[in-house]
Amino acid sequence: MDTLFSMKDIFEILKKSWLWILSFAVSGLLIAASLAYVIMTPIFEMNSQVIVSQIGVDQSAISQNAEVQANLQLVNTYRVLITSPRVLSEVANKMDNVYSVSDLTKKITVSTEQDSQVINITAKDENPKVAAEISNQAAIAFKKITPKVMQVDNVNVLSEAKSTGETGPISPKPLLIMALGLFGGALMGVVIAFMRNLLSNKFKEEKDLDILGVPLLGSIGKLPERNFGETKEGRSRK
Repeated sequence: MDTLFSMKDIFEILKKSWLWILSFAVSGLLIAASLAYVIMTPIFEMNSQVIVSQIGVDQSAISQNAEVQANLQLVNTYRVLITSPRVLSEVANKMDNVYSVSDLTKKITVSTEQDSQVINITAKDENPKVAAEISNQAAIAFKKITPKVMQVDNVNVLSEAKSTGETGPISPKPLLIMALGLFGGALMGVVIAFMRNLLSNKFKEEKDLDILGVPLLGSIGKLPERNFGETKEGRSRK
């Protein structure tokens, strides 16, 4: 069964179209760089932590372990409470209602480590200082509202989110985007190079006539290159 392209054909097409492929690769790289550095908005992420502590001091080891397990089971409830409208309304009020509850819901994510009483409150924003304020205000509001809702006072702020000059955006990732742009551009160049070869209606070799099933009547060979200027000059001297 004849293949569409032999290995020789593939190398010939790539060799002939290398400039075409290179131009597409550079174009893809430039487009990706403009997207990463000019068009796409950097997003910063700041994180604060709260801990679900134990209630009481003079307790036996058995009761303490039982309370730790109970607190771990309550962590999922606390995660829902942090992103509830009651807590986020408090955050919105503290921030002069610049953001609505629905806006804060999109900006805040809550996570915990396995078998841990520490809850991470992560906020994302275009401004790292705003992201830190949202995260800290959510931790404070959660600590304030939990005793009223859960009838327990076992939540404390473990660490606050702080924005520093070294804080970098989590997205976009310019190097990854540029690498994808370079690869995508080169791939598009290769595809177009092969498509041009497939759609070409010119006969380049004698074997191409096999498709039509007609005999070859004759062929014209390539003439050797000659410098006609030097020939005339040489003849005039003679």
